[in-house]
Amino acid sequence: MRVGILTEYPSPSVQSGPALHTRFLFERLTARGHDVTMMGPDTGDEVPVDVPAQLYPARPYPTHPKVKIPLPGKFKDMWNAPDVELIHSQTNTHMVHYVTWMRKMRRVALLNTHTVHLPTHSHFVLSDRLYQRPFVREAMRRWAEKLEFSYARTYNAGDALIVQSRHFVDYWRDRGVTVPIEIVGRPIDPDKFSRPSGTDPYPHGFARGSRLVCVCRHDREKNLEALLHYFDEHIAPNHSKATLTLVGDGHDHINLVHLADTLEARDRIHFPGEVAHGNLVDWYRHADLFVYTSISETFGNVVNEALWCGIPVVALNDNMGVAHQIEDGANGFIVEPATSETGFRFGARVIELLNNESLRHWMSKQAENRCRQISHPDNVVARFESIYENAKLHCRESIESPLVEQAVWKQKLALRRHLAAWSWYHHLLLKVAGGLNTFGGGRPLTPALPRNSQSTTQVANSNR
Repeated sequence: MRVGILTEYPSPSVQSGPALHTRFLFERLTARGHDVTMMGPDTGDEVPVDVPAQLYPARPYPTHPKVKIPLPGKFKDMWNAPDVELIHSQTNTHMVHYVTWMRKMRRVALLNTHTVHLPTHSHFVLSDRLYQRPFVREAMRRWAEKLEFSYARTYNAGDALIVQSRHFVDYWRDRGVTVPIEIVGRPIDPDKFSRPSGTDPYPHGFARGSRLVCVCRHDREKNLEALLHYFDEHIAPNHSKATLTLVGDGHDHINLVHLADTLEARDRIHFPGEVAHGNLVDWYRHADLFVYTSISETFGNVVNEALWCGIPVVALNDNMGVAHQIEDGANGFIVEPATSETGFRFGARVIELLNNESLRHWMSKQAENRCRQISHPDNVVARFESIYENAKLHCRESIESPLVEQAVWKQKLALRRHLAAWSWYHHLLLKVAGGLNTFGGGRPLTPALPRNSQSTTQVANSNR
């Protein structure tokens, strides 16, 4: 099958869940004999695209320069669309207007994947100064909630919507999605996460049996400030050996390091910086619990990786991707967020598992066995292949007369309209984000100085 993958991450320039999943999907589909073309922004020479691709001009996002905002290329280049029979869109940007035209033009099946929960990521356009104002955050969230209804219309212009959690089926039905909705989680790469662990990477003095780890991008939506407070107020005082390691980096990294330095438990908190994806297995396998406070995940790769490695998880109930993966009391514990008791209950669950080695060992086995059944790449890719065939059938039944059978001027007019919509929305996004960033004073981009002793920070790029 000739497959196009539409993505913001055609190169490995960003270590995010969607980026890693997109690259892994490309590699697995190619290995199974499919002809795959990436479609997305040109990331430049720093991390060039090294696979077959159609690339578009791009500009860095004002507050996240490694994230590129794609813009349409020259009309003649866009007119010469890749020769594919199905497009798997993995983007939540208006780049999807282009592949919607391709579907109308040549009856190319189109699947959209919901990758970003906009209401919990709406802060991306805000500087630190504006983010401190609750009414601004709430206004951005309301705007994002309204915007999702327009995405529902976009999804209905395709042949299926893929969600990564059962919680999003009713969510998108309520917003007006009428096309088939399929649930497919993300796979794990056994070559990286089934290999034996290497040297223990934790600092000397971080005792086995009491190690908490969190791996993620250090940014606002990950809610890591809450995790630091939970550890300082409800875990460290009740367990003399408990330690917390936060692997990753990002725009909030400096703020988190500064916050940790103000806490009573600061000598038991470690920031190793970003770790190469292939080396994360050592941090998982030498840990005892994975702790997570993000409530913004459409899936949550790091939770999946921890479970695959047999690490029980204590997390907040996001009613989205994390809750989809954790069976409360079996492979971890789920704690209700945003209550007066949340910190206490989170800490109590962590202490319960640290103090009960037999329960922790039982949950470890449950986590590993369940995850390896549902997240093996062969099972995930086979599921995609089945969905692809159904989408092709849906497309053939839905489009009686593709544009290619109509007058050329109609074909070109339709393309110009779709490219104009893509260009308008993305230029608007860049202008709004740039203006708000300037007005609000910007976000910190300079790495913090390394912390001393056990909390040395090695600044790098962001994890998931």
